[in-house]
Amino acid sequence: MNKLSIVAISLLSAFAATQVSAATDTTGFYVGGALNRVTADTFDGSETGTGVGVYGGYNFNEWFGLEANLFATGDLGDKDVDISAGALSFTPKFTAQINDIFSAYAKVGIASMAVNVDGYGYDEDFTGFGWTYGVGVNAAVTEHLNIRVSYDVTTGDLDSEYSYRPQNIDTDIKQFAVGVHYQF
Repeated sequence: MNKLSIVAISLLSAFAATQVSAATDTTGFYVGGALNRVTADTFDGSETGTGVGVYGGYNFNEWFGLEANLFATGDLGDKDVDISAGALSFTPKFTAQINDIFSAYAKVGIASMAVNVDGYGYDEDFTGFGWTYGVGVNAAVTEHLNIRVSYDVTTGDLDSEYSYRPQNIDTDIKQFAVGVHYQF
């Protein structure tokens, strides 16, 4: 009976070690989605709302990868003004493994931004390029499924084609996001 227990414990330990090491394979492609709490600081003040996003990238090794992130919001404004925002960003991502399951990352890169302001009798689009940076924590739930919590800031000077309204606005878009992605 003792020999059977020792064999069973050895097999379970080997299986558990295989599962943990499989969960730490962080190289290759990944793709996922996120639910965001977004705050947009524009010329009209600060507006907060909910947004959604998709992201994906490629990790060349355990500590370096490239990531693209696309997000958009619905109504961020008050009862008089509707504001919606979105951005597409490209960033290098630097990751530090904490243990077999958790890792922390930081990223910085460029972004294409858009803000639509609809209210006070006009509907106007502001677009432009800016910078984005962010930090986050990733947890490998299974070999391929990961959950992450992140905070990203995208900032830029956006322009409008209209000459009778404000032609440019300095914009900061801050996102607190919870995402799930699949690691191939």
